[in-house]
Amino acid sequence: MNFLKKRILFILILVGLPLSTITMAASGKPVIGIGEITSTVGGNPASFQTMLETAISQTNKFELMERSRMDDILGEQALSAGGITQGSGQIGGLGGIDYLIYGSITKLGKSTNVVAFGGIGGGGQKAEMSVDIRVVDITTGSIKISKTVEDSAKSGSAFAMEGLAIGGEEADPLGDVQRKTANAVATMIAMEIFPVKVINVSKGQAYVNYGPPSVKKGSFYKVVELGEGFTDPDTGEVLGQDETYIGAIEITETKSKYSIGTVLEGKIERGQIAFSMSEKAGKKLKLAAKKRASAARKKLSALKKKCKKKPNLAACESLNWLIEGIFI
Repeated sequence: MNFLKKRILFILILVGLPLSTITMAASGKPVIGIGEITSTVGGNPASFQTMLETAISQTNKFELMERSRMDDILGEQALSAGGITQGSGQIGGLGGIDYLIYGSITKLGKSTNVVAFGGIGGGGQKAEMSVDIRVVDITTGSIKISKTVEDSAKSGSAFAMEGLAIGGEEADPLGDVQRKTANAVATMIAMEIFPVKVINVSKGQAYVNYGPPSVKKGSFYKVVELGEGFTDPDTGEVLGQDETYIGAIEITETKSKYSIGTVLEGKIERGQIAFSMSEKAGKKLKLAAKKRASAARKKLSALKKKCKKKPNLAACESLNWLIEGIFI
């Protein structure tokens, strides 16, 4: 540990912060805590909170405040999901927390689809979940993120004929949908605060700064450069930034903290921002990239034949350049 970090830790110990907070502060990552998860539809919010804690940790973008410490802090401050954002914005003594997550589960249930004909029956189950999420910036007391996240999960189909049942032994989809929704919430929060960025480009591959479950193998991303921001003239709120389309990538490999993608088009460079694309749009670009590569290979093959017969042709000078360009 270098001298600066030692000095910071010493100061934090003097002011009486707990060891868990000291460790978080030294890491350089923002500290995030889950304040309160409630439900208007029953179920077990504590179970979903545990899944969300795991998902937040897997993003590798935050230091997660321990639940026991969070309970102590919120108890001392008497902070509820509503009260934290209704005061003057002066929120103190929260033990070094940067963001607080509050959520309300507004939908959680499953349905069974059954089809029967001539003594033969079949069906499966589908679970759906919806949760309202708010993320509070503790520094300002303002709501940084307010969104509804929805997801669904299906169980395997089962068939029955004359008392014989086949299939349908998979896990209850209610557990699956909660896990999927927790991952979706964690990904949304992380990417709102830390967008997906290109961290390296090499030999037709682009590396981005997220791993699973935030980024999945087979997903597609458009890569852009961000320009000047624009604001609401009445409120001064920053509404967005100009985007210049650069290219697209398909994620082909995921690691614990980053992912690797094949460049489908464009001159991708380090530091550019990547946004998720629909599967339909991504596959369309992938098909176009394959067609371009096929056409380039045919052109290369024809040029090679010409250069064998007439190596002094001017076009032969660009042969090496063309070979490199095919795989960019």
